Amino acid sequence: MKMETVASIDQAIENIEHYQKAIEENADIQARVARVWSWYAVRDEASSRWKFAPSKFIGYRDADARKYLAESGFDGELDGRITERVLAEWFDSPPRDSQLERELVDALRAFLARFGKAPGARARINIPRESLPITRRRPIDADNLLERISSNPTICGGRPCIKGTRMRVADIVEALAHGASQQELLADFDYLTAEDIAAALLYAARATEHRVVRTA
Repeated sequence: MKMETVASIDQAIENIEHYQKAIEENADIQARVARVWSWYAVRDEASSRWKFAPSKFIGYRDADARKYLAESGFDGELDGRITERVLAEWFDSPPRDSQLERELVDALRAFLARFGKAPGARARINIPRESLPITRRRPIDADNLLERISSNPTICGGRPCIKGTRMRVADIVEALAHGASQQELLADFDYLTAEDIAAALLYAARATEHRVVRTA
């Protein structure tokens, strides 16, 4: 029977609570934490501490330790690409290099240290959007962003790419159009940055701004 994804943030938060209990009781779940790259967190109102769980655990209804252990491997039914897209409706990552991001990273390390473990190098943390600070968006430095794009006849047939890579602008735009999240792209292609993705989108947008000349 195909597993159903969560339909609300309340269901996802409930699953975070289930994971907190499961990891305390199950050494097999503790052993997997270094392979988790997509963590989700909510702040406990009573203690003000952050509670963590992986997307594959909280993204499906009626999550439990047995299903997670049996189905979260390469051949399992749980699919992080699916849960990432579902959870993106309610969760987002904190601003990079912000005090909140540092607080979350420290809290995740402390949480996993209780089991003698540490987060993987690619680990990312998402929290409910309502927990994110309201900040004013900085103006886009378009010229600086577009410097990240290059066209070299010897690389990908001269098609626009992220400078220093073979990642085409078209590849990034197409991946996003097919439902990939920015977090997924950054995790799958660790040589990319958020600025590279923004540059690809800006370049694609500028490329459509050609002038249409009508003749009589």
